Amino acid sequence: MQARSHPAMDMNLSYYHGRSANDLFYSRYESMRFQQYDSFFGREILDVGAGDSFHLDLLTYKGDRKGFAMDLNAQARAELEKKGYTVYANLDEIDRQFDTVFFTHVIEHVSPGQIYDFFNRIVSLIRPGGNCFIISPVSKWFWDTPDHYRIYDKPAIRTLFRDTGLVEELCEYQGSQNVAARVLRLTGLRETVFRSDSLLPLYFRLSNFSKRDLVMVGRKPLGQG
Repeated sequence: MQARSHPAMDMNLSYYHGRSANDLFYSRYESMRFQQYDSFFGREILDVGAGDSFHLDLLTYKGDRKGFAMDLNAQARAELEKKGYTVYANLDEIDRQFDTVFFTHVIEHVSPGQIYDFFNRIVSLIRPGGNCFIISPVSKWFWDTPDHYRIYDKPAIRTLFRDTGLVEELCEYQGSQNVAARVLRLTGLRETVFRSDSLLPLYFRLSNFSKRDLVMVGRKPLGQG
């Protein structure tokens, strides 16, 4: 069972991400963010709802990991194939398992009536001992996107983990770089200043005053098929 079809790729880039694909500052900010989760990602990674592969690129750029991508959007798949990723149009056509299956800002596109079919399929794609890595929006920004069904916060995802046999490895909130930007704007600093590399650590700390995203990791036990 799949999530809703994605809107056009250009809408994904401008509306969902709110950034330029060449925004070097955002890339470094997200790289810093993902470094703390590096141990949860194995050698072979499936990105569900990969879009422009921004996060998959971050996770595989060193060359010691292999990335796979699934996206419902044909334009996104074409771009992913140009980058050399193995690409799938839907979950049902995937016939193998991965060390880590991750999806960021995807689960909220799945209706409550389909969530168990979706999640059971996700778990079936994880190798025993591997991880399911989820980032889900839980703040007021959730309502900014018209095709979100519902917020899946800690209780909901913990229930999904329990009912599908996953063992919770991580549960925490992550902040928003936009909150950090607004705080720094109030100080009178110009955007060209507060988007400098020297302020990345400050950005990162300020972002944690907000709770924009829920980050959860569930491990598939070794004895589970």
